[in-house]
Amino acid sequence: MVRDNVDVVVGVSSWPVFSLPNSEVAEVLAMRKGLEFAKDMSFLNLIAESDASNMVLALNAHQQSSNYVGSIIRDCISFKSSFRSLNFLHVRREGNQAAQCLARYALKSLHCIWVEETPPCISAILAFDLLPEFR
Repeated sequence: MVRDNVDVVVGVSSWPVFSLPNSEVAEVLAMRKGLEFAKDMSFLNLIAESDASNMVLALNAHQQSSNYVGSIIRDCISFKSSFRSLNFLHVRREGNQAAQCLARYALKSLHCIWVEETPPCISAILAFDLLPEFR
């Protein structure tokens, strides 16, 4: 999900992913797919949010282990050159409900893209995610 500088949703993508070994792999793959989507949409200034604190720490510290997750982290870091600015930010799980809802939606749907509209499955959740106590 991509929001503009005033937190209006300008693009959303979801895609099904099957047989992931654990949530850590799911989180880093979701980050990489989100960065690919933002690049394809030609966004220039990006704040990539996640509730996976270890991943956000690794991305900001450029920590890259030699395992599968480390290779995806390297991919995510390499996207920095695709944007004017790219910052990785940790948000509390309570402030990331729209992304969680999209992940559940993707389990039972095909690849979907929404541009300048909000998918029905997250429209009611979006305002809740922006509450200051969850950021």
